[in-house]
Amino acid sequence: MNLRYLLLVSTLVTACVFSSCSSAGESQEVKDYKVQCDRGDAIGCFNLGTMYENGDGVKQSDTDALNYYGKACDLKDEDGCENYARMKKR
Repeated sequence: MNLRYLLLVSTLVTACVFSSCSSAGESQEVKDYKVQCDRGDAIGCFNLGTMYENGDGVKQSDTDALNYYGKACDLKDEDGCENYARMKKR
């Protein structure tokens, strides 16, 4: 019984680590940029786009990068617009 329990727990922990289980595991930097972006700060949105595009501190996601670059562009950030357009061409 104890061995089964140990295997189950280790499997769940491993799955959680490799899948970034929840936003609770986000760095403070990511959380701060999300708050900034939600408040209409184009730079926060752009920074999140860059992090998601490069997989820097977050799981790499072109979809999320495109979303945040789009938000930055909507907020009149030139670099956000350029990166949004570049990624859309892919």
